[in-house]
Amino acid sequence: MASVSLGVIGCGWAASEIARASAALPQMRIVAAMDADPARAAAFGTTTGAKTHASVAGLLADPAVTVCYVGLPHALLAPTVEQALAAGKHVLCEKPLALDAAEARRLGAMAETRGLKLCVFYELRRAGTVALGKRLVAEGAIGEPRLIRIRTVIDKKLSYWGQPGMLNWRASKAMAGGGVLLMNSVHQLDTLRYITGLEVTRVMGEIGTFTAPGEVEDAASATLRLSNGALVNLTAAAHSPGALREETIEIDGTRGRLDLPDPFGDGPVRLYRNGAWEVIAVPRPDSHALMLADFLAAVAEGHSVPAGAEDAAAALEVVNAIYRSAAEGRAITLST
Repeated sequence: MASVSLGVIGCGWAASEIARASAALPQMRIVAAMDADPARAAAFGTTTGAKTHASVAGLLADPAVTVCYVGLPHALLAPTVEQALAAGKHVLCEKPLALDAAEARRLGAMAETRGLKLCVFYELRRAGTVALGKRLVAEGAIGEPRLIRIRTVIDKKLSYWGQPGMLNWRASKAMAGGGVLLMNSVHQLDTLRYITGLEVTRVMGEIGTFTAPGEVEDAASATLRLSNGALVNLTAAAHSPGALREETIEIDGTRGRLDLPDPFGDGPVRLYRNGAWEVIAVPRPDSHALMLADFLAAVAEGHSVPAGAEDAAAALEVVNAIYRSAAEGRAITLST
């Protein structure tokens, strides 16, 4: 595979995970970096050997950069991705790609028109538990999905939102677009769609802010209807006292049940079929490295990216429908 030269826009924690995962990928070099905080960009450059740039335009003009990674506050993702595509760069973007589905699809169309790859970093698609779950559902191990429970139950530190009097972008509705649903549950919503191939057709939801010191929700509850008639119950909490490894999915089917544990924990997958439980130990490969490798292969070989703009749009539609349902006090029907 030909070598890929990566420019990193946004040098926060997510970018540090890209840098860590890239150590296992000799076909990729991080050659450039840019951050609104010059000190953070300099530290990232020291760690990775990347040349630092003072602006997005400067990084995009660097002839050494062939692919861009964009890891910025949510409201800045779409305009920066658009800049990168306009500059002729393939793009790997953190979720959610945009704040609404139409914008995500517009960026996907722009990339396709220009013959460029646009990938959204839904790394759970390469988690060991998710890979097994997708295979078991495809094989019919539990029959047709009927009732699904998604739990995004976390105990975040209050410092996640910034220091008192100095809240960060995550606490801002304008910059983040949403709270625990758009920050966290969106991953599991994408995972469920990836595993089952089913779309959400109808949404009823409520949201609340009970602990977080900002403008976005830290708790949510929703009921979703899927395209095959199945029901989904979603519970999300950013500040559930003592919660640990409780981002889980359980799927009841017509012939069995599949319980997927937190993908970053060490619990087994549990499968009920033929009248008995099976407990399946699952390897936990580096999902970041696998997702990154698949994206690089898509760039080098021209095949589809592991998660694209349409995938981002589908997840955004569900999250935004929950917000709308909560605001309007009614069910929201989605087109499929």
